[in-house]
Amino acid sequence: MYDPAGLKSFFNGYGENEWERLQKNLHGRVEYEVTKHILKKHLPPDGHILDAGCGPGRYAIDLARMGYRVHLVDISEEQLRIAEERIGETGVLGNISSFSCLDVCDLSEISDASFDAVLCLGGALSYVRGGRHRAISELIRVARPGSPLIVSVMSLLGTFHLLSPFDAKDFLVNIEDHVEWDPSTEFPDHLNTRPGSNEWHAPMTLYTSGYMREFLEEHGCEVLEIASTNTITSSYWDGLEKITSNPEATEMLFRLEKEFCTRSGLLDMGEHLIAVAETPRG
Repeated sequence: MYDPAGLKSFFNGYGENEWERLQKNLHGRVEYEVTKHILKKHLPPDGHILDAGCGPGRYAIDLARMGYRVHLVDISEEQLRIAEERIGETGVLGNISSFSCLDVCDLSEISDASFDAVLCLGGALSYVRGGRHRAISELIRVARPGSPLIVSVMSLLGTFHLLSPFDAKDFLVNIEDHVEWDPSTEFPDHLNTRPGSNEWHAPMTLYTSGYMREFLEEHGCEVLEIASTNTITSSYWDGLEKITSNPEATEMLFRLEKEFCTRSGLLDMGEHLIAVAETPRG
């Protein structure tokens, strides 16, 4: 079940952590670089863009610098406050059209076909859990017919690479305490994490790339591409410091992550799935 009040409270309390997450270590920087790579590849040359679930505005800043008119939406007042502050510091506030505190499951304040592209990056679609069908319907509704819809979610299979920083033994022995899955049944193509588990920062739905494609197609979208972030770095946290200390190694890692991000055999190895779709033409 989706708990919007709980999600709002979590991200209001999360503060600057979300802003810092994409820059504080090489792992976050890879996610950031791969996501920007996908955006540059698929966005229209200009126009109005909705950044739904914008968080503290890191991608909105990049979009504004590229000349887009950006509309920011987030469920958290605190994340929007940070976004406005950070964007103001960069000098691109003139390209920001609005800041709106809205739930991605209810964008009724926004008119149909308002945007030339709609983004929902990070994990907003994962955090709404059972509200995902309503959320994607709203994102499609506010996009112009035939425009790009770029959304990302937490990867189900890729998340299991994160066991190493956590208590892997406890997770595996007590897996039903952490995910809503009965081990006597077949492993699903998407599942919910268990609220209250200490392995997750917030309750979410985890997706496979196959389910992500089916989900978007079910809503009438044409899926153009699915990519994945951290296909390499998800499996070796311990070696990242050595890479960070060498600029050439860091740049090569960024290049390889971008090269590999759409390889079909690696899609479910990364931590975030990024789907690029064309919204229904009517």
